[in-house]
Amino acid sequence: MGQTTDDDIWGGQILLVSDDAHLQALYTHAIELLGGRCAPLPIDAPDEEFAERLNVAAIVIQITEWNEAQAEALGRVERFCEASSLPMLIRTDLDLLDSTLAAVEYPHVEHLLSDSVAELFVSLEHRTKRSISSLFADRDEIDLADLKKISADVERIARALVKLSGPDQSGSDRDLIGNPFHERDEDTKLADPPVSFKPMRPSTPPTTEAGGETDNQAVSLSRPISADEVRGLIKARRLRDQYFDAELFADPAWDMLLDLMAARLEGTKVAVSSLCIAASVPPTTALRWIKTMTEEEIFLRKADEQDGRRIFIELSDEATAGMVGFFAMIRRSGLMLI
Repeated sequence: MGQTTDDDIWGGQILLVSDDAHLQALYTHAIELLGGRCAPLPIDAPDEEFAERLNVAAIVIQITEWNEAQAEALGRVERFCEASSLPMLIRTDLDLLDSTLAAVEYPHVEHLLSDSVAELFVSLEHRTKRSISSLFADRDEIDLADLKKISADVERIARALVKLSGPDQSGSDRDLIGNPFHERDEDTKLADPPVSFKPMRPSTPPTTEAGGETDNQAVSLSRPISADEVRGLIKARRLRDQYFDAELFADPAWDMLLDLMAARLEGTKVAVSSLCIAASVPPTTALRWIKTMTEEEIFLRKADEQDGRRIFIELSDEATAGMVGFFAMIRRSGLMLI
């Protein structure tokens, strides 16, 4: 891949495969402003174009629609990244997410669901050789205060870039991510506890003073949780947003667990894009949580047998047992759950 230089902050140049002049200008300006190098390539660039590139740190490809030409371009980039062990970043929209997920099997891939340069910087730091962990290689663990400082710096730079890019960008409705280091990543080794479920047997039902349950209690406690009840809980959680800032209650893991639990009770399938919406956080953050929960075997990826362009997510049997046990315990304890 050639020799890197000290000026390459990500260990080499970033290839940007896209026919979108606006995105090319935005990303190129942002990367160069930070001291990196960006080389744009057209979406129909042949394999030879990639082979001639030396000192490449990562490839960003933009997928704007799902057709044969874009699918072929995605395949070319995937083959090059796999042959060269390079990170692959796919800039796409939520409605194309399921198609790109199903088409790409390369493990070192990340999806960008907005043009935010802050999001791009965070993904490059996560995926390239000079990751956050290498910047703190002389320490056993990364101090959370350091991560927050880095996050604040990234957001500050991103906002400055938006201002520098002209008046058309100042009114953009694209949100910048607030703190992109909350999720664990295989390269960052944050000190978050592992996500896991501990299915428990329901506790002994409460009894009356005479030593037995009333008829109403017995019916209520023995009745399994229903999809309508779970959907009602999800609706109640969203109603909070009418009175408080939604960011106060960001809990994507639990929101996705509830959505998948309801879907399992209904016997329906949940696509990745739908689950991102259910998480009630920016799609890229939701994707990172889905990745984490899948690695912990709480979520399971299932290919659509009828349409190979879609990937479904469902709860594992252990996670389902945990949810059933939890709801049973809440009901027996007479607690309110939001």
